[in-house]
Amino acid sequence: MLTNRYPHVFSPIQIGPVRLKNRLGFAPMVCNKCTVDGTVTDSMVEFVYQQASTGVGYVTIGDTQVDDDLGGAFMATLNIARKTSIPGMIKLTEAAGFGGAVLSVELNHSGRGAKDDLTNGQPIGPSAVCFPRCSQNVRPMERADLERVKGLFVHCAKQCVRAGFRMLMVHCAHNNLLGQFLSPLSNLRTDEYGGSPENRRRYPLEVLAAVRQAVGPDVAIEVRVSAEEITPGGLQFDESLTFMEQAQQYCDLIHVSRGIVYNDAGIYTLPTYLRPRLLNVDWARKVKERLHIPVAVVGNFSTLEEAEQVIASGAADIVCAARMYLTDHEIIPKSLAGRPETARPCLRCHRGCIDNSARGKAIHCAVNPALGFEELERTLPTPKGVRKVLVAGGGPAGLQAALTLRRRGHQVVLCEATGELGGLLIDAAAPACKGYMKDYLHWLVSAAEGCGADIRLDTPVTPELVDQLAPDAVIVATGSRYLRPNIPGINGGNVAMLTDVERGRTVPGRKVLVCGGGSAGLECALGLAMEGHEVAVADQLPLEGFAAGMPYFPRLDLLKSLAQRGVRLLPERRVERFIAQGAVLSGPDGTMKEEADTCVIALGVRADTTLLDQLREKYPLEVLSAGDVDGGANLYDATHSAHFAALRIL
Repeated sequence: MLTNRYPHVFSPIQIGPVRLKNRLGFAPMVCNKCTVDGTVTDSMVEFVYQQASTGVGYVTIGDTQVDDDLGGAFMATLNIARKTSIPGMIKLTEAAGFGGAVLSVELNHSGRGAKDDLTNGQPIGPSAVCFPRCSQNVRPMERADLERVKGLFVHCAKQCVRAGFRMLMVHCAHNNLLGQFLSPLSNLRTDEYGGSPENRRRYPLEVLAAVRQAVGPDVAIEVRVSAEEITPGGLQFDESLTFMEQAQQYCDLIHVSRGIVYNDAGIYTLPTYLRPRLLNVDWARKVKERLHIPVAVVGNFSTLEEAEQVIASGAADIVCAARMYLTDHEIIPKSLAGRPETARPCLRCHRGCIDNSARGKAIHCAVNPALGFEELERTLPTPKGVRKVLVAGGGPAGLQAALTLRRRGHQVVLCEATGELGGLLIDAAAPACKGYMKDYLHWLVSAAEGCGADIRLDTPVTPELVDQLAPDAVIVATGSRYLRPNIPGINGGNVAMLTDVERGRTVPGRKVLVCGGGSAGLECALGLAMEGHEVAVADQLPLEGFAAGMPYFPRLDLLKSLAQRGVRLLPERRVERFIAQGAVLSGPDGTMKEEADTCVIALGVRADTTLLDQLREKYPLEVLSAGDVDGGANLYDATHSAHFAALRIL
């Protein structure tokens, strides 16, 4: 029986000349699916189709530069400036239409955010103000530059119209070029385009007016704005709101975001797992109270229930998201069917999506291993028959292997040596700051238990068990074991392993020393600090080596959160011995005593390859590996290696 559990989300809305079937938008995101010169590929066409077929009302292609010479910030993004691009762009609009959504495109100029190695000249900006991680050679725009860039926005808008786009987004947010003019942080001009808030608004408004005049009334225009830049000296909300009030005469929809994508405020622009959910709703509500056109909001949405709540409350007219659709492109039908809990949740980890975009790699997902490999999977041979596969290990790799194998139609016996599923993911999800990981752990275990696999707990796999079960293939996913180095005093009553603290087997005292500056140790430290403990973290690595394997913004946010909670980081400090009062540490300036009621060992893990080595001696072709025993170092590696190991079983 047809039913609508989200009446506000699934009510149509008129955006200028365009009627959207619902209030959901697939937010712009760099996917690196084009060639390096920006030519549309079959992979890009398929990606747009998949975005549209999620069920959203409209899809926006991310970060599309109007100035291919001076605006480059990402590799392999769509080039819409060339006339020869139009045939490929037409394919994209057709693909979106076939998928059931309206297609839009984010017209942008990176300005001072451009990278020297991606431009054909000296990057430009309102003023010669540089970002630390971007070009250090920014040239202030002259009058001719202002007219040229305005003309490029107009030209690219016309190109989109010729290709059949019915909707466009003009990017004035996140301190990209038009946002740079708005911000007193980046606009130090003394002419009519700088100084007062009115002058700083002048150029972005001129560009919007020119784009509106160029495309006419039959194309919807969305304008993306940072409600605030969350940076000292940056754009404040009152000025941003005034700009939005004036911009609405040229557009049909205002899209509310926050932050700056090129500096530390990127943790709000591209929210991490440490940022609150529904991140920008309060700002969208304030904007909507002042505008007469619809308002869209973006920022850490995970469910349709959240979208329904926001739209029903009147805080916004449209909810945009990207990662919740990338993680599970069936989240809309699953939610409409009354099964929202079966949708795979996003971790907000940045690994595979945002981290890939910065490195020029096509978009993937840490927990959805099929994303980005659709063409490969489509060309795989169909399994020759049902195979009996033994999966050794019930951690994240083993559970993902079971899911993929069952989807391929194989018979699965999964054996886990302990009495519960999840492996080290249980510890990773334990800190108070890891809510998204907790959601994923719950989903993964539930999905595996319901997939039809024969799951056997308290059953370690041995060569004898393999002989007894006689499977057609074995996937070894036995994971890792925590390192417990032979440090004097490590067996003392005040020393505990990270897993014992995370699982509640050890209750730490008021003062805690975490030994190990990897992501696990730092997240444990943050969780303890959130619970009220006084925490320090020591590691023999320099400070830049702390959590060095994490993607940029999550690592940045983790370090900032630790500082805000008063956690002391002690780099270049080696644990020499544990004592009753804490630990003795050595460093470049000699030894020191760090007082602690509890010392937590978080010195990493080592893959347990014992079973893998034993089985490969007997069955060299039938034994596959996944996760840490396959050389993995994180959840992304575990999920992907397990998925592709399972696909190899034919």
